[in-house]
Amino acid sequence: MTKDKLHQLTGDERLGQQRESEYLGAEDIDDDIEPILTIAGLWNGMVTLQRGKENKDVLSFQEERVPGILQVRPLIVNSTNRKTLRKLFGDAKASTLIGKKIQLYIDHKVRDPQDGGLTDGIRIRPHKPRVQEQTPVPPCTDCKQPIQAAMGKSAAYMAAYTAKHYGVALCAECAQKRKAAAEMQQTDPEEEQIPQADPDTGEVL
Repeated sequence: MTKDKLHQLTGDERLGQQRESEYLGAEDIDDDIEPILTIAGLWNGMVTLQRGKENKDVLSFQEERVPGILQVRPLIVNSTNRKTLRKLFGDAKASTLIGKKIQLYIDHKVRDPQDGGLTDGIRIRPHKPRVQEQTPVPPCTDCKQPIQAAMGKSAAYMAAYTAKHYGVALCAECAQKRKAAAEMQQTDPEEEQIPQADPDTGEVL
């Protein structure tokens, strides 16, 4: 094994998530997650890209971590996202945008300026996000602890999913325990007794 200092990825950790960059990239966002972020500030200046330094607009955010993003970084705003912001909020002024919530998603068909091919890129949804945090997430019915995000799904999703499948809201760990217990009951030998016949009369005992 290499002598370099490596961190082994486990559980929900994935490739690309630990990359070093000042700015948010498509690899920072989990698959099938569309995170909601609150704009904290607007910036402009020379930023360092793979193709060199360019003058860019940048958004910073209030959140440090949200479901789907391990570390929230500033987002470089391209012309497509700038147009979306104008359509959403009427203009792209700092006085208008600061404090507004936006929803990000991954577009898999963004034109790569390097080679002209297609690549993944971050886009802003052209509609105002529904504020999901207004609905409180209940604690886990079994362990009484707060339900946390797991397996790339938000806490609200986990609560709703387990309530649908188990009848009560559960955290991921307690849901796995209930699943394992249900599987054990299905394979319990005492519940799968094979009928036996009396050797003399042939009657089923």
